[in-house]
Amino acid sequence: MKKLFFIVSIITLTISLQAQEIPKNAIGIRISEGVVGDEGFGPEITYQRQMFGEHNRIDINLSWRTNSFINTYRGGGYFHWSYNIWDNLNWFAGPGIGAGYIDFRNSLFGIGISGDRDSEFFPYVGADFGVDYRFDFPLQVAVSIRPTYDIHSIENAAGIEDVDNFGVNIGIAARYTF
Repeated sequence: MKKLFFIVSIITLTISLQAQEIPKNAIGIRISEGVVGDEGFGPEITYQRQMFGEHNRIDINLSWRTNSFINTYRGGGYFHWSYNIWDNLNWFAGPGIGAGYIDFRNSLFGIGISGDRDSEFFPYVGADFGVDYRFDFPLQVAVSIRPTYDIHSIENAAGIEDVDNFGVNIGIAARYTF
């Protein structure tokens, strides 16, 4: 019984020493590139706030991404569970929801494209997985992967769905912590 108590005490002490608090607030920019789907490339303004416990936070973001034929604007939020790996290095994961707007370009490199494309608002659901590192000064850097599923059925003039519903983007972020 004494050995069991000693082992449980050591494990509890080790876990409590490993716990690192995530910052109360962080604001910054995330740059991402779509690797699956029509996501495109673009910046994102991101704000994180610790909520619902010391290992939980929300990440609210506004983004603009573009590729050769569409501009996509998104606003949404993700809930993160964040846990320490080592020192100031943490991993996080969580679900998210939001809404977006697709705007079709009328020309590509000066060449006209069918102008009868309607722009569309859409909701989306997604997830966010990644790692972040908080420096000893107020800076946090992160790498994350975000798969999303857009709820729309956008068709071209021929009636063919040509905008993907599923997309994955990979991004890097830098945030000021306070």
